[in-house]
Amino acid sequence: MPRRSREPLFCRLLSDAETAEIAFIMQERKVPARKELFHDGAPADGLYLVVSGEFEVVKRAGQRERELQRLGSGAIFGAISLLTRESRTASARACVDSQVLLLPHDPFQALLRAGSPAALKIVAGIAEVIAQRLAAANAKLVELADRVESAEEAPARPGERELIELQRKLQVWSF
Repeated sequence: MPRRSREPLFCRLLSDAETAEIAFIMQERKVPARKELFHDGAPADGLYLVVSGEFEVVKRAGQRERELQRLGSGAIFGAISLLTRESRTASARACVDSQVLLLPHDPFQALLRAGSPAALKIVAGIAEVIAQRLAAANAKLVELADRVESAEEAPARPGERELIELQRKLQVWSF
């Protein structure tokens, strides 16, 4: 099972006035235990900041659901949708009764277009979180590729070579 995230608070770069500017557009949501906040493929609405509780981020692969990460207080998810408005690439479900703040896409984009220092600092914080997650994904891919390579005496199973190639490509992205 993936370990719980210990990401820094993404808005730690903000002054008190900038925090108030961002807080003004955020929306509070309460999410009961075992309730899905959003699902894979859903239209994006923005970034979520976990105020309290815990969420599991999961991805369905065939008939199985895989937990990608557990996120607790101070963690964010949905960062890509805040910046690009791409559809959700995983599902997020509350493990316990939880509370989040939604930073909605459209008002945030308006702040960015206006050159808001607060919005620009949020983007810098998001970049840091995404970089940490990419580094963790690279480490996991290296671990999986090492397992595959150590078993090369046995005939290769379908997909193993593709996994190694994917790992190499993802490592390049992190530079």
